[in-house]
Amino acid sequence: MKRRTLLLSMIALLLFSSSAWAAEKESTSRIRSYDSGSLIQSDGSLWLWGYNQSVPTRVEGKANVVKTFSNIFNEGDLVFTLQDQSAWYVPRNNIAESVKFIPLEKVQNLAAVSGLNDHVLALSTEGNVYSADWHNNGDILDPFQTVAGIDEVANIDSYYEERPEYEEGWIFLKKDGSVWKNTKGLQGIKPISSLQDITAIAKNIALKKDGTVWTWPKEFDTNAALSDTATASQIQSLTGIQTIKSNGRTNLAIDRQGRLWFWGATVTGYSDSTAYHNENNPVLLTGVRNVKDAFIVERSILALTTEGNVYGASLEGEKLSSNAHFTLLAQNIQSIKAGPRHVIMQKTDGSLWGWGVNKHAQLGIGDYEFLYSTPVPVQKPILVRLNGTPVPLSNGVITRNGQAFIPLRSVFDKLGAEVSFDSNNKVAKIIQSRAGATPVSLQLNLKTSQTTVNGKPVELTNPPFTVNGIAYLPLRLISETLGAKVDWIQKEDTITITATTTTK
Repeated sequence: MKRRTLLLSMIALLLFSSSAWAAEKESTSRIRSYDSGSLIQSDGSLWLWGYNQSVPTRVEGKANVVKTFSNIFNEGDLVFTLQDQSAWYVPRNNIAESVKFIPLEKVQNLAAVSGLNDHVLALSTEGNVYSADWHNNGDILDPFQTVAGIDEVANIDSYYEERPEYEEGWIFLKKDGSVWKNTKGLQGIKPISSLQDITAIAKNIALKKDGTVWTWPKEFDTNAALSDTATASQIQSLTGIQTIKSNGRTNLAIDRQGRLWFWGATVTGYSDSTAYHNENNPVLLTGVRNVKDAFIVERSILALTTEGNVYGASLEGEKLSSNAHFTLLAQNIQSIKAGPRHVIMQKTDGSLWGWGVNKHAQLGIGDYEFLYSTPVPVQKPILVRLNGTPVPLSNGVITRNGQAFIPLRSVFDKLGAEVSFDSNNKVAKIIQSRAGATPVSLQLNLKTSQTTVNGKPVELTNPPFTVNGIAYLPLRLISETLGAKVDWIQKEDTITITATTTTK
């Protein structure tokens, strides 16, 4: 009964969330593509969120973005390519650091990229593989060099092998359907026997054209003779498979009937008490049907069905039973992009929704709440223009109750105002002095929400606030108090500010 009540409550919450978003549902989405921490608008602009940016924030100076590749080393890492075929890496592993862009030199026509330890492998659309090494704790990346002994590659992946110490395992799916693997380091590359007509790879498993699934060891007995030649064996209970997924510990497969299979690790405990429990024989999960995609996220399995429903099941426990309970999480979902600890989902109306761990603002909703167990809407990417020119923002626009808030030091100084912030008392002051005009003085207390204009109290519909130490102020109130005109063109996701007095 408790489980049924919880499910009904969750469905009601989802319906309420959908109605809260309905005001903007009629607007046409301008998102051309998205990933677990980025999106590309139809104009080719790139928007990032996570770590320093709690909501989608426009990347300046990198126009005509074509494609993104996410989670290269850490959750949030990003590689993107431009129309000129150049590729750039964006490390996102420190909330105190600003966004930086590192060129991937000598790589053109990027098709895939994978990172492991201090090494990066890149794949071109022509099927060539390139490698580079990091130095100085990830601050310097060597120019890429061609990896000898392998070509005509369709995809690459990586994982760790224990033989008996951890070594890097790189696998290469060639366009002819064969699978190749590195020997120690990248000193040599050899084919994995028994693997032909392969259509997909995921860590140390491979899917054949005939729907069978094959695997090879990633852990080796310390007493056994070690060999650089891997031999694959078939997982006998899996047939008619069309999709495979793996995070290195847990594996999933979807068969041609839309059924979901699991094998590998479940987990118990936390921190130093974390323990993994392996199930080597695939288990058919009967709690979900018509599965078209599936993901392993944090300690959960997520399944997207052909009806557009998303269901979740926990991986916590010593064993995952065949009748494991799947809970309805979202509806009207057309696609999902997953990170290790969260997912971003796109609904049929084009809006993005996040679910999972949000410790580093992975969900792009404007806060750093650790976890969201029900989907929440990703903030819309909103462009701010001042007299027709885009305004660079260190953090994107946050909307609350239909009102737009922007970072303190983003626009107001460009309107000819002097801006200051007392971080101890959380008081923002904005003073504007213009020749022939009465000086304007605004003061906003982010602790008490008390706001004054020229010393007179002003009642705010929505109070100012801080996110990750950044003060957010109501755009319209302040801009219009400073003599500017503000228009929000919601169909274009754009706020325009028209002002007669600005500073460069």
